[in-house]
Amino acid sequence: MTQQSPVFDEAATAACVPVALYAFPARAWKRDEYAALQDALPALAVVSEPGCEAAWAGDSVEAMADRYAQAIASREAAKERPIALFGWSVGALVALEVARLLRDRLFDIAWVGVVDIAAYPQMRAALAGAPALDAAERAPLDAALQQWLARSAMRGLWQATLDGMARPQHDMFLREVVRGFGAALPVDGPAASSQEHTLWSRVNCLRLGIAHGASDEASAPVHWWMSQEMAASPGARTEGVKVIAGSDHMGVLADRALHAAVQRELEAVETEARDAGVRI
Repeated sequence: MTQQSPVFDEAATAACVPVALYAFPARAWKRDEYAALQDALPALAVVSEPGCEAAWAGDSVEAMADRYAQAIASREAAKERPIALFGWSVGALVALEVARLLRDRLFDIAWVGVVDIAAYPQMRAALAGAPALDAAERAPLDAALQQWLARSAMRGLWQATLDGMARPQHDMFLREVVRGFGAALPVDGPAASSQEHTLWSRVNCLRLGIAHGASDEASAPVHWWMSQEMAASPGARTEGVKVIAGSDHMGVLADRALHAAVQRELEAVETEARDAGVRI
């Protein structure tokens, strides 16, 4: 599958703001995840890959970050302004990785803002410690999986996602999805609003996050924000996290408290640069 170049969705004024702000969706094609935040922060440029579902099914955080870092570097090379990066869910892992890559190219990364990163290290540890399915248990689940895929209009997307899973995660998929849903496994895809497409995008987000073994730290200041729902989940990070009260995972990007917090951090970069006598 040929990968297209990233697209930058931004207001006309974003190109000349003193601090660049780039955001990365959890689902690489779905730039409207940031619609509310972009309304509140016109400086925000969303980096996405419209129509890339098939490529995303077999993609990796590292590969996405490399494409995005190259594209941002080309845009920012002559501007010499601080860059802030932002991501939600798996998009936060991408933001952290892009920060590392741009820092290696000597760009000024003011900060990275991350929202609702799941507890992927704990998930990897749990998978590593889980017993493998034995042949007698695996055979009927594999048969049920193949019967479901034969009826699914999304077979290609599912197969690419499954092919990208290590054996422990594939076993988890058989246990929790194939066995868990049973006869209720959805086959109403591929429309984005369908139950099947929603399930696939969630499973692929988990695949991406679990497969990405890099630390969730960055060589730049990190601002950790978390919805109240995610903060209450087992294994959630607590150190340095600012909880957005009353918010849930799917609604936190539309929360005005988050918008205000991001705006404050952008203004802090501008103020610090002015106080230091730096022209931005």
